[in-house]
Amino acid sequence: MTNPDNAIGTNAAYGGRTSVNAFNDMMNIVSRGIISGWDCVPSSGLTVALGGVSGIRDTAAAQDNAGNKTSINNISGMPVEVTLSAAPAANSRIDSIVAYVDNPPQGTSTIADNYEACGIIAVTGTASSSPSAPTDNAIRTAITADGASGVTAYYVVLANITIASGTTDITSGNIAKGPAAQFNSANLDFTTFSNLPVATTSASLFTISSTNAVTNYTRVGNVVFAFANNVFPSIAAHAGQTVTSGGVPDGYKPAGETMMYGGAVDGGSGSGNFSVRIKPDNTRTLYNGFTTSSNTRLQLSGTWVTNDAWPTS
Repeated sequence: MTNPDNAIGTNAAYGGRTSVNAFNDMMNIVSRGIISGWDCVPSSGLTVALGGVSGIRDTAAAQDNAGNKTSINNISGMPVEVTLSAAPAANSRIDSIVAYVDNPPQGTSTIADNYEACGIIAVTGTASSSPSAPTDNAIRTAITADGASGVTAYYVVLANITIASGTTDITSGNIAKGPAAQFNSANLDFTTFSNLPVATTSASLFTISSTNAVTNYTRVGNVVFAFANNVFPSIAAHAGQTVTSGGVPDGYKPAGETMMYGGAVDGGSGSGNFSVRIKPDNTRTLYNGFTTSSNTRLQLSGTWVTNDAWPTS
């Protein structure tokens, strides 16, 4: 099986079975897809590198032919390189980068993390004027050719890469990250969320007219609810102005780019919509087309998922 530097594994106990089977039922609350990490970037020529970003765990939900799931991980913590076949002579094709686990996922009894039952391969698509990604059958055929039981293997697509005729170097524009794992609500009992931990804090999100936009944050598990309700002596128009004062506190920052929406709700000499774009690095950009010259109440709200460590205070 193709597994460079034994990078791909299932974080299983010796023998490969115990942890995989124990987690299989739990994994069925999500669809097949990437759970975190596994970013795909150009390396050199027709080689791409997947995962290995410091501080980000590369893990995904792989699925077998019966719909069962298991996790598959980059146990090396380093970028994993995969090289694609030469570009087609005409038209374009789409290749898929696929990580898989043999099924049954039985490794050697003296080796942890089950890397002997795992692999990562490029599945070559078919050149066409309107190319499509490899089918399930094509992927399973390629897994079989790589030495596993392709018919029953667990697999997940980590990236799809478009290769045009004559291409010699992959660029980021050629790469589409594989689908993200999604919660399957039919298998998830939301009543169990009543025991999730809760944390709250308040902090200034930004400052305008020498007044802080004090924002209240409530974190429930990994979901953050934010609400701001402040009176400003005046508000200028902001056409995408980045602010440096204030910010979302640690423990509450969004995992991805998000927005808070609201507007001027009473008072002042003008009114209208107001929004704030917030990025994971805490960059905040303000947008509003109205101006006020007297006391105006501004309300904003937003909800997002955070990957921050739990707040310390």
